[in-house]
Amino acid sequence: MKTNNNFPGKFGRVERFKIDAKCPVCGSLYDFGRLDVIQEEEGATLMYIKCSVCQSAALSVIALGAFGLKVASAVTDLERDEVMHFQEGKSVKTEEVLELHEMMDNSRSFLNSLD
Repeated sequence: MKTNNNFPGKFGRVERFKIDAKCPVCGSLYDFGRLDVIQEEEGATLMYIKCSVCQSAALSVIALGAFGLKVASAVTDLERDEVMHFQEGKSVKTEEVLELHEMMDNSRSFLNSLD
């Protein structure tokens, strides 16, 4: 992902900014050349980055809200292609979760029934 660090500031001047994001596991600076944009929707972007030092990965959502930029991140053990697989997968409905819970409560041989 190529970034543009030039943004118009006050009175038409060009101002620069720098982001020094660190890996929450080992503290190394992220190499933004390894950043992948997974999904973009109106006002929000889901991104995946893997630390070049310790190989831990993070998923981040950046969204533009009424009061500025919001960022939420989570460390994950998923690879990028696994994130894509689950991103494209079918969502689970509330009724399905309740049905599964009921089956587990009512069946002593629940695990055997999954075979």
